Amino acid sequence: MSDTSVSQHDDGRRALSREWLVARIVVIGGCVVAVAAVLWFGWIQPGMLKREAIAAAQEQARQNVEAATQLCKTGLASAQTFGIVPPYGQLFGHNIYRTNIQGRYVCVAATHAARYYVAVELLCRNTKDRHCVSLFSVTQSNGTVLYKRAS
Repeated sequence: MSDTSVSQHDDGRRALSREWLVARIVVIGGCVVAVAAVLWFGWIQPGMLKREAIAAAQEQARQNVEAATQLCKTGLASAQTFGIVPPYGQLFGHNIYRTNIQGRYVCVAATHAARYYVAVELLCRNTKDRHCVSLFSVTQSNGTVLYKRAS
């Protein structure tokens, strides 16, 4: 073999070696990108979305509890203003009960001597405005109706 032939053969081998190196880099790089994409879209991003959804649900629940508490406080204040529930009566727990009438809710208030079920109607969305909460009825725990607004 001649020198030129060996030199061309060596040049060809070096070129082929570079091509294989580039091919390996592309294949390995592609695999790394594919694995990264699977990790991101299959594990990291859903976890982030889940945390955001949980945080949003917790915030909504907190706002609902605040609105319910405010609704009950306003209803109790109305019952106390009318003289139906003694001024020292307080809300009993944080529960608010829905009735089968849309917009009507029942809260429980108590004194040391009696328990009262205060039914209120929500007339508009602002539970802090006393004009949006209307006292419907006050009933003692034994079933005695102390007040009922005419329908």
